Amino acid sequence: MDGAANDLRMLRYVAEITRGLAKMLSRTRYQMLAYFLEMTAVEADSLAVEQDRSRALTRKPPPD
Repeated sequence: MDGAANDLRMLRYVAEITRGLAKMLSRTRYQMLAYFLEMTAVEADSLAVEQDRSRALTRKPPPD
């Protein structure tokens, strides 16, 4: 499997895990850590989307 697909899966996995941790911590006194984890998850999702877009653009055939 190509490395880019693994990177996207890893970024999405990181986002999923950090969101779970943020949800757990939001019920406790660790609000700032929960916020930090949620922002990390958002950033991981954004990076995955950007990488996915750039891969899609490089796969398109050049216009005639």
